Amino acid sequence: MELRKKILDEAHTSVLTMHPGGNKMYQDLKRNFAGNRQVCVECDVCKRVKADHLKPGGMLQPLNIPAWKWEDIHMDFVVGLPRTRRVMIPYG
Repeated sequence: MELRKKILDEAHTSVLTMHPGGNKMYQDLKRNFAGNRQVCVECDVCKRVKADHLKPGGMLQPLNIPAWKWEDIHMDFVVGLPRTRRVMIPYG
């Protein structure tokens, strides 16, 4: 177990990696070391940033990938926000 901890620490604290994300780190460890699945399961950082622990999105649905640019245009609208005082906020 000590070797796994050293590998995990190096993967998280190396100047070249800095925890690139769960999937990338898993693939990097998989390419270089055997038995890494258990290492990622035990990793505190991986557990905290894993998508399973985040709330699911609202009614968002994945968009189809268009065959050509500007073939489809999508807009997101934010509605139902509370009203505020009319205050002009300068941008920039």
